[in-house]
Amino acid sequence: MKFLPACETCVKSGFLCVKCQEKLDEGDITPFELDLAKDLIEMEQKEKYGYLENVSFFKAIDYEDVVILVVGKGDKIRIGQDLINWIKDIYEIDKIILVEKTDKPRSALESLIAPGKLISLNEIFLATGDVEFRAVIRKADKSKILFTRQELEELVKELTGQSIRVEFI
Repeated sequence: MKFLPACETCVKSGFLCVKCQEKLDEGDITPFELDLAKDLIEMEQKEKYGYLENVSFFKAIDYEDVVILVVGKGDKIRIGQDLINWIKDIYEIDKIILVEKTDKPRSALESLIAPGKLISLNEIFLATGDVEFRAVIRKADKSKILFTRQELEELVKELTGQSIRVEFI
């Protein structure tokens, strides 16, 4: 794997260095992320999953019955459905959403609302000098989306660091 949430040595051994232990204590990484990273490294050794050598795994956000895996740019396409099904079975997860690591809210939001469609995303410049985004999603797609408006706003903030207002029209 090209990138992991913790040092590869720490992930493989299960013993964390000072830096990785600090990340765990501060909540930057979770035990689930460490377990998943270890399993992915083991899967990489199998011929069938050799492509994992070129995949980055940044973060896993456990959101009730849904897990959002933050992967590197272009890695969504590389990760096969059989690996996703294997992760679902091992960790008893209902749904996995792959999101590419980015600081741009459009791609993160589109991944979260699929198969719903984003009508528009506008940049709003606030009087305070801050920038906020306004996302417009079709009201008809609301039932297809796994998250509420508030959950989408929180997730986009966590994934990209950008503030966003979601509206259904």
